[in-house]
Amino acid sequence: MKRLLILTIVLFLLVTLAGCTQYDVGGNEVYDTGSYEEEIDNHYDHGHEEEIFDSVAPDQIRFSSVEDFLNAYIIANEGGDITNLVSRWETATEGDIASVTDSINFTSFEEFYLPVDIPDEFELHNIEITEEFVGFAFLHRDDMGSEEAVQDVMRYFRELHFGFARWDVDDYILFDAMMRQSWEQDILIDGKYLFRESELGDHTFHWISNRTRFWLHLPANLDPTGDRSETNELGGISLDDPHAMISFTETTTLNLQDTRAVETMIEELEAARR
Repeated sequence: MKRLLILTIVLFLLVTLAGCTQYDVGGNEVYDTGSYEEEIDNHYDHGHEEEIFDSVAPDQIRFSSVEDFLNAYIIANEGGDITNLVSRWETATEGDIASVTDSINFTSFEEFYLPVDIPDEFELHNIEITEEFVGFAFLHRDDMGSEEAVQDVMRYFRELHFGFARWDVDDYILFDAMMRQSWEQDILIDGKYLFRESELGDHTFHWISNRTRFWLHLPANLDPTGDRSETNELGGISLDDPHAMISFTETTTLNLQDTRAVETMIEELEAARR
């Protein structure tokens, strides 16, 4: 299961290749950092680039459902024990769940982002929370049966990841950092979504909004045996059309400071499971 977290980190912390020219789907150059160059350079000169590209904290908490996360958030804010809601937790030093909760600043959340257009055949496997990252791992319902099945998911790139980073940095700083990490074959769609298709056929979107960096990894078009699927689509969306695939990036924002809104979300999620 550690490999799921590792893949999320690798997908997010792309190899930094500064100075690449960016093109949209039509092959037109669309990106120019000149207007921000001086301010960006000043920001990096003061050491903030290291903060933006810092590696994920070793301490992490995992939940198996959104309801468990939201209930844990309410309880933790009241100083309660969330051990029974956590599916797994890890720490680089000796400590209990309370020390890990403090280490990752669990109760410092203000907004929580949820993907709303995940294909029906995928189910949430876990949510991993660190000091900087929140990652959702979705697996195909046929891959949820065993650890062996999960390893096959990793081998054949059938997992789906959504996540966001909790850095409080201006959008243009984050956007520039995202573009500096891009590769020459990447394309920028609608001036916002950085899109990459790997040689293995999986797809990744990165985008910036509300001082937050988001990413979405869509699986390669493979059947359970590892062979190419006959239909090149996911959830009815063509994997040959990056513009159409943007629909998967849609999210809803939950204000965690609004306790009633959080309780309502929990009620709705629990009702949907019945």
